[in-house]
Amino acid sequence: MGPSAVPSHATPDAVSWHLRRHREILREHPGVKELFGADPASAVWTVVLAAAQIALAVHVAHTRPWVLVAMAITVGAVVAHALGVLIHEASHNLVFRRGWPNKVVAIVANVPHGAPAAIEFRHQHMLHHRYLGDAADPDGRDTQAPTRREVEVVGHSTLAKILSFTFGRFFYKARPANAVPHDRWFWSNVAACVAVDVALVGLAGWRALAYLLLSSLVAFGPHVMGARRVAEHLTLRPGQPTNSYYGALNLVSFDVGYHVEHHDFPAVPWRRLRRLHAMAPEPYRNLASIRSWSWLMAAYFFDSRYGVAQYTGVSSEFLELAESRPRVPE
Repeated sequence: MGPSAVPSHATPDAVSWHLRRHREILREHPGVKELFGADPASAVWTVVLAAAQIALAVHVAHTRPWVLVAMAITVGAVVAHALGVLIHEASHNLVFRRGWPNKVVAIVANVPHGAPAAIEFRHQHMLHHRYLGDAADPDGRDTQAPTRREVEVVGHSTLAKILSFTFGRFFYKARPANAVPHDRWFWSNVAACVAVDVALVGLAGWRALAYLLLSSLVAFGPHVMGARRVAEHLTLRPGQPTNSYYGALNLVSFDVGYHVEHHDFPAVPWRRLRRLHAMAPEPYRNLASIRSWSWLMAAYFFDSRYGVAQYTGVSSEFLELAESRPRVPE
């Protein structure tokens, strides 16, 4: 089996790692249970940011193309990313207690992205939590893990990594086990996005929709905010499947950087993750963490020793690179 293959036997027990931590932290800090539960404030943020992004789309539609692009890369990408984090919150039913209002919130947050994804993400993200690190092909269940095809095609080439990171989601075939059911919520998501897109184009023209789509593409692609996709489950240290980021960009991304905390306690909403960390600091103190998303993004793209196969559970061979590659800031 070649070095780019994804052996099923190499999958680490990442889920058990978080479950053990969950139990140990609750045993030492039982007050953490008080942090569990929904936070309706996220619904307010969703409406405000969704309205702001659509208003910006209408505004920039009447500006010069370079202004539209500049706004999408700067303001638009940050807002699109923040809305993506709110979709993530709703996927865990952390906005309201019942499932259907969270699905509505997720769809509202998704509308300014220009393309339907919220309900699909909800389904796939639950699989990601349940099967973290299961990157086997063809039946692996971790929906965020790169497929064998992606590992083989991308390798460590700078250009291939940039192109794959930006456009790969449109070309790589998902594992059959990750298929999303096309239920009424899925089609409601599609209908809501299409309806808003048509209305927006009718009101302000195609440039308005172009702003939304470009903002979304950049936000989850080659952008400082997009670095989160690499940071969360990059193998920084053997035996640690998840990493946190505690830098300033958490202030514009609803503390999504507190990712070890999130996987330890998925029932804690974003506004309480800092309190979780403060209540139980010991379990997080000595873990490897990311200090800079921008540094990581540059290193990932331009250092040939980084590759997509360094996602947790993909290949044990890349664990051996931990000592030889540049040290990620901790």
